[in-house]
Amino acid sequence: MVMWKLKTCPRCQGDLFMDKDLDGWYEQCLQCGYRRPMKAIAEPKTTQQPSPEVERLPSSGVDTPEKRGAARAR
Repeated sequence: MVMWKLKTCPRCQGDLFMDKDLDGWYEQCLQCGYRRPMKAIAEPKTTQQPSPEVERLPSSGVDTPEKRGAARAR
């Protein structure tokens, strides 16, 4: 979500928009491109669901050590 601060650019009195990228929050002027970093903005915490673990089941072939030993004994 982009937020606007109208007529507040210190260089040209243009419109600043606030946004976030990999480096954090910043304000940038739409008219002249002036950009300055912002202090950290408190963001609501999002609850992330844990990713489901993949359960590995032994296959029906000769994959387990018990089956390998039994196959060698024959």
